[in-house]
Amino acid sequence: MTAVATRLTLADARRSPCLTCSTTPCCTHLPVHTFRMTTLMDLDEARYLLNFDGIELGLSSSGEWSVYYGRPCRFLDTAAGLCTIHATERQPQICRTYNPYTCWYKRAFGGESDEFVWVDREALDRIGEQVAFDEHRTIVEVPSWEDLLASAAPPPVASAAAVSRAVPLTLGPTRLRSDAPAEPQPHSYDDLRHPCDDCGAYCCTRLVFPKPRPATNVELDFWRLCLGFPGVEVGIGGDAWSLIVETTCRHLDAGGRCSVYGSPERPLRCSYYDEWKCAYKPRFGGGDTGFLRMGLDEFDAFLADLTFDAAGRVL
Repeated sequence: MTAVATRLTLADARRSPCLTCSTTPCCTHLPVHTFRMTTLMDLDEARYLLNFDGIELGLSSSGEWSVYYGRPCRFLDTAAGLCTIHATERQPQICRTYNPYTCWYKRAFGGESDEFVWVDREALDRIGEQVAFDEHRTIVEVPSWEDLLASAAPPPVASAAAVSRAVPLTLGPTRLRSDAPAEPQPHSYDDLRHPCDDCGAYCCTRLVFPKPRPATNVELDFWRLCLGFPGVEVGIGGDAWSLIVETTCRHLDAGGRCSVYGSPERPLRCSYYDEWKCAYKPRFGGGDTGFLRMGLDEFDAFLADLTFDAAGRVL
């Protein structure tokens, strides 16, 4: 039975669609990354990401995969579904000027779009069974879009639950502290063989997405939007910027170790990760004084020290 389309008068159509949006997905799902799936390692990356709490994957009919972090913005009144900083200086410009009459979120998160599908772990496993590779592990065959629509996951719902289940997170005012490096201690070659032994499992409690260095006030405003979501930081090392999401892999056990170590369930990315070259431990455990992490308050102070030309370019 075909549903009858709703007919609106001009006056009805001019009323903001936000007034009938009960889930406020634009305030509960932060877009953090996009990628294309062309190789086995891209598919493995998708499996890896879906191991983390609050991470949702979607696929558009154009072939672009989107990664979302599903946690309500800290400024969202979840009971009323309203922004608590609406029309104030604290509200990011990207939110203030977002046009609800062309909103994509409501269609995609309401399951009303046939050009976008949600992919949870079960759906990804079904997709994986229909993917074929050549000898170089390049994808040469994928399911049809009609098959993907038929097997799509339901739209996600943001959770306000705590991000971490096993390891305490380390957001705090000491992020920007630049301590003098401690006097280096001598170690033997064998001492350095197992760097994970005294590590806080930082690679299992954070996702790091490299981003271009922002060059304009518009790009910096997007970072302010991102930092409005709990558990999100900006990382700066030299000219390299990254979006950091604090979240926990479902396979991390209470002892801070991988519960699927050595099994086929473990992502290839993790199995072949070179812990001797790990950047997580010095950056999040201390020791890398050339890497800065900022939350929203620090970022606002950072913005106050910047200057721009008339076109908004950072000077």
